Amino acid sequence: MKLAKLNILIKSSVKTRKLSSAFFCIFVILSTVLMLLSIGLILPMTDNVVNKINNHISRRELETDFTDNIPDDYIESKITKLKENQYVTDVYKIPSKLTFSDSSKTLSSQYTLAFVHNESSPLITSGRTFDESETGVALVPEKIKDYNENERKFSEINGEDLIGKTLELNVGEDTVFKIKIIGAYSTSDPIFENKEILVPKNDLFKYDAAVSGEYSGDKSYMIVVDNPENTETALQELSDICNVYKRTDVINVQTYNTAMYISLATAVLFIAFIIVGFFIFLKNNISNRTNELALYRALGYKTKHIFYIIFTEHIILALISIFIGIIFAFLLGNLLINPYIYSLLGNTIMEMTVKITIGEISTVILMIILLLFIVCKTAVKRSENKGTRYPRSVIYFKTRTIPQR
Repeated sequence: MKLAKLNILIKSSVKTRKLSSAFFCIFVILSTVLMLLSIGLILPMTDNVVNKINNHISRRELETDFTDNIPDDYIESKITKLKENQYVTDVYKIPSKLTFSDSSKTLSSQYTLAFVHNESSPLITSGRTFDESETGVALVPEKIKDYNENERKFSEINGEDLIGKTLELNVGEDTVFKIKIIGAYSTSDPIFENKEILVPKNDLFKYDAAVSGEYSGDKSYMIVVDNPENTETALQELSDICNVYKRTDVINVQTYNTAMYISLATAVLFIAFIIVGFFIFLKNNISNRTNELALYRALGYKTKHIFYIIFTEHIILALISIFIGIIFAFLLGNLLINPYIYSLLGNTIMEMTVKITIGEISTVILMIILLLFIVCKTAVKRSENKGTRYPRSVIYFKTRTIPQR
């Protein structure tokens, strides 16, 4: 059987069954859009909860303090023992946070100078971050609500607009520390507060010493554990060495995980309903052509030829519809859904955005092709079992002539 003859049948079938083909295309477009949006929303959210929230640096941190009268060599011996623990990846000295007013008047309110935790980094929205070896540099929040006491009003400042400007920390008549702003960071991470200006740790030690006359935070240490699951075990083991305590949780992990499981289950059920609905629609659509398939068989077309006709007809329409569905999914996700989600949640660590990747597109395409293959194969098999007989002559079906074998 020549493919040219089969292709004529396919072309004729699509032209004759315009309404049915249109409904099929619309259903495939809707299925593609809904599946891509569902997968594109749930996968990034799951990844966000697992990597950013469950493994958040605050869940891996312990602290210990030593009083001023304890000798340095004793402290060093304790720190060495802490570092030898199998779960500990880092122990480092932490400075105290420092509240200051900017004497340059670039900022009017009082702000807090803070440090960046080891094994973590702020999300930079503009400019660049700093290396701990640098000095005289700082990161500001991406959005700052600055209160001007003289004018008695708040003004919102974009952190990006402050890049390149210099803040002044005045600690005396002859001592002024100049701090250059090199970047702005996202305050979505609850470990940072809206009014925290981040500086290198050594600078913060220096500023604190200049203000208070001594290093007020030089005997506080942060202990970093390799995995949140090992934090409690590490706490018990390290407590035998010195007074170690757990930091206050800044994230309600259980709430985020519950929300993730509910969303994941909902998305799976939703996608399952789409697949079942698509299967039923496609099956009914092809089942209505049982007599037509029997006609092909009566004319001498073999099972493989009939399958080729039905499958090729639907796969061509499906691929065109999938392409249109992908375009609609991208437009809806970026122009409507993502802005709406951001307006509801704002700038939080729980980043819920629709992200459609090549992998997700490939998954949807393979799912639809597989469904088409199964349903077409089943329909052709059913027509074979029916065994309907028709005269072996030129048969007219729905106003078109079907070529004989």
